[in-house]
Formats: sequence, C-alpha cells, structure tokens
Amino acid sequence: MTHDYARLRSSTVVDCPQKSICRKPLVFKAGNVPIKIYQGNWRGYSRFTVAYYVAGRRMRQAFANLADARARAQEIVDSIIKNQLGALELSNVDRDRYAMAVELLKPLDMPLHLAVQEYVAARAQLNGQSLLSAIGEYVARRRTVVDKRVREIAAELVAIKQNDGLSRRYIQTLRHHVNKFAAAFETNIGSVTAGLIDDWLRALNLGARGRNNIRMSIVTLFHFARARGYLPKGQSTEAEDVPKAKERGGKIGILAPKQLADLFERAEEEAKLYFALGAFTGIRSAELIRLEWHDVNFARGHIEVGKEKAKTATRRLVPISSNLMEWLAPYNGRQGLIFSSPRAAERSIALAKETISPWPSNALRHSYATYRLAQCHDAARVALEMGNSPQMLFRNYRELADEQDAAAWFSIAPEKPENVIDVERFPCAPQA
Repeated sequence: MTHDYARLRSSTVVDCPQKSICRKPLVFKAGNVPIKIYQGNWRGYSRFTVAYYVAGRRMRQAFANLADARARAQEIVDSIIKNQLGALELSNVDRDRYAMAVELLKPLDMPLHLAVQEYVAARAQLNGQSLLSAIGEYVARRRTVVDKRVREIAAELVAIKQNDGLSRRYIQTLRHHVNKFAAAFETNIGSVTAGLIDDWLRALNLGARGRNNIRMSIVTLFHFARARGYLPKGQSTEAEDVPKAKERGGKIGILAPKQLADLFERAEEEAKLYFALGAFTGIRSAELIRLEWHDVNFARGHIEVGKEKAKTATRRLVPISSNLMEWLAPYNGRQGLIFSSPRAAERSIALAKETISPWPSNALRHSYATYRLAQCHDAARVALEMGNSPQMLFRNYRELADEQDAAAWFSIAPEKPENVIDVERFPCAPQA
C-alpha cells in the first residue's frame, strides 16, 4: 500500500461551528473514504444517522445523540484503517462501478472475484476474440444438435455399416463393442465425457490391445454421431480425448513350415484354398472373403486387393509365389467370389484350431510377414504387399526366421511338400 498509516490514523472530521445542532453532515474521512453523520428529526426528537459503504452497499445506523454517532463513526474509521486499507484507494467512480458489478452478479449468486477470475481465464483461451462472440458461435452450433440416446445411435451405426457392405467380422465386432458401451451409458451421447469413458474402459480389466480396440469402436460411434448432427460439428469428440492404453507389445505367434504342411493334409478343398491364400499372400481374412476370381491375375502373377476391399481403403498388388500358383491353378477361369460364404474363414480357422493348439492369433498373416521378410530383406516391399508400415514390420517380424525357414515355407505345394521353389520366380524387386 502506498498510504502512510499515521496519515490515515489522523482522520479528518469536517465539523460545523456550533456543536449543538449541525444541519450539514459531519464527515469523517479515512483517506478518501467518507463516513457521514446526518442530523434529522423523528417524532420531535433529534436523530443522528451514520452513513457509510460496505462492499458497495450503503449502510446506515441511527443514534439518539451526537456523541454516540461520533463514536460509531470513529470506530468505522479505525476498522477501515486496520482491516480494509485496500478500500481507501477507491475513488467515488470506482465505488460506483464496484457497486454496479456486485448488483449485476446478484442473479447469478456469484462473488465478484470469482466472476473476474472466470472471465480472465476465458479470454486467455480466445486469442483476442471477444467472449460474447465465442459464446454466440457455440450457441449457434448447439442449436443444430439433436439430442439422441447412445443406444439409438449405436443401432443406427451398425445398420448403416451393414448396408455399406463391410465384412461380417467387422460388423460383429463393432456391434459387440458399441452395444456393450450403450448398455453402460443409458443417456444422451452429449452427456458422456472423456473421463467417464476412460473410467469405464479401465474397469473392463482388459489388456492394452483389447482396451484400445473397444476405444476405437467408441471413437467411430462418436464420429458417426457428430456427422449425423447428434454432437456439435467442428469440434473434437469426447471419445477422441480418451487416452490410448500403452501397448508394450507381445510375442508374435507364427507357424512352422511343417505345421502348415500338416494342416494342408487334413483340410478339405475350401480350407486348403483359404490356408494357401492366407499363408502365401498375408492378405487379411476380411479382405480374402471379399476377393473375386477376376482379382487373381494368373497371367501377370499377382492378386489385386482393390481399395473397396482393403481394410486401409488403398489398392495394392500382392505377388503370387510359385507354390501358390500351383494351389490356384485348378481354379483358373473361375468367376464370382473366391469364397461363396463369409463363414469360410470361420470354418477354416475352426479346423486349424483342432489341428494346432494353441492356434496363434492372425497366424497365417504373421507367418507370411515373417517368412517373406526373411526371404526378401525389403521391409518397404513387404509392407506394400501387406498394407502395413515398414516400421511395424521391423518391430514385430525381424529376426524371427531366416532364409532357410523362408525357403521351406514357400516350398509347400500340392503333394510336393519337399519341393524347393526357385526364388527368382517370386521376385523382391519393386512392382511396376
């Protein structure tokens, strides 16, 4: 404070010459804060009123004699000096503004200092934009939002994905995830916060991969809700703010060449075709189910996975190895879907689990990646064939197999399990 305490303590009393009756108010001052004593009459008796301001409100106290009024005025001066020195800096204009601010906040039942604190914090986030302008934009966006319950949106999402012709396995997984989520949140989607989602996911007690898979389905649900107008557009969703679980990575499970050869011996025609395509191309099972025979180019030696059939929505060409060509040769000239039923993958994997226990997750795709990388030593090339990233290939598949293992894997052919292929017929050079 810049005030001198001694100066404040010697408060000024503006008195009138006659002590008996004073028509003008007596003014006590503590700095620039006035405390006034007014004289009036009430039922024929003199009354002295002490008037002052506290927190912007005018206070009045009446006394029967001037001595008592003076004593009370001096008490107020002392109180201001001892406990409210900040008030001494307020000018008349400042006091009026303070009183007005307090009055405006009454309907909100909010103290002035909290209102100022909130306002300053809000302005700091707006990069110069006015608060009213930002609120106007927010309200305009909210007006277009249609509140809808999580369960209704989940059912709508699954129905649309089915109409889009996505794989049966994807639809089953998505339905399971979003229905489980909807059962836990019987409310409008706009009421679900990132914190609530995160707590729910953690309570499932799943591994990092399982938790992240469900999180991704919930993100899909929230993106769909935003696109349909059930959440504000132009904003990130609460689901996106849920942190991913840290995946520390697990051991990749692959098949040995002999295990695959034994599997072929037990399989019927449909399963043999499924195992051959999965083991010697690394194409995802959901993509295999969508393939048609015209995607298999026997003349040029590759299989085209079109963007409408690929998980990544990116077209790619997968080379046909010499041994795979032998497995496919009897089907040259066929038309239509390679697998007539979407359940072909399920039936084939069920047979595999009866033959090999435990059956590694994504065994055919992981095995292809491992042996192809060992054979080719070109992560970019193999990543392009599989629709993956080179970084992921190096992280998961490097040093899991050597060239001899790869040669044994790509030598498995119909009734020629010991046949070693000519590697030059399965080139590693980049595709044209």
